[in-house]
Amino acid sequence: MADEEKIKKSADLDGYVLEAQKSEIGIEKLIKEFTPFLHRQVARFAVKHDEHQRDALFSVALSAFYEAISTFNPQRGHFYPFAERVVRARIIDHIRESRKHEGKTVSLYDDDEELQSAQSAAISRISMRNFKEERRREDLAEEIAEFKQEIAEWGITMESLAAASPKRKELRDEYYEIVAAILDNTEVMQTIKEKRYYPVKIITVITGLPQKKIERSRIFILASLIIKTGDYSLLSDFLLR
Repeated sequence: MADEEKIKKSADLDGYVLEAQKSEIGIEKLIKEFTPFLHRQVARFAVKHDEHQRDALFSVALSAFYEAISTFNPQRGHFYPFAERVVRARIIDHIRESRKHEGKTVSLYDDDEELQSAQSAAISRISMRNFKEERRREDLAEEIAEFKQEIAEWGITMESLAAASPKRKELRDEYYEIVAAILDNTEVMQTIKEKRYYPVKIITVITGLPQKKIERSRIFILASLIIKTGDYSLLSDFLLR
């Protein structure tokens, strides 16, 4: 990675990172190539002439960069800006935590060789599992934000959805049967998606259920259809269970 300016603008880096994700060797190689990048990130926050703090922040940056590689998803943007955000966020979190304890961060290592050895050991210990839960929370927050926008187009809020969600399992299962019937009917789905219209009478016919029940279930049915037909794999665990 000789010309970093070109890397910033090139989507080729995304593929390079995805390839590196396949093995620890690939990740370690990428980390070594981006060591100057990590030092620059640390330099933005470290106090001049405070080597202990720089060492500590570099360790934080190193772990954060590993996290960025391990959790990178090109569907959410290019790698370089994503890595910058992750590294800076972790450094800032570390500094804030250190200040809470009213003490300076002290290096535990006596020389560079020992520090590098410890850093290498840290890389080996870190696993993608360490970041799955955090990434899951971030992904869920993004899904909720997108979901709110979609249901808002139907005049639905999260509060109204919660109020309209059936509490009894029997009723919930019945609503799911309505959802399944609609999903199986191309004409009804096109009406809902393209015309932005909830065809109560047609749904009544294809389900054989009373019209009042179809009307009462409108909010829950529409929200369920949005989740079922959208990219809401995490949100479905919370709302469709």
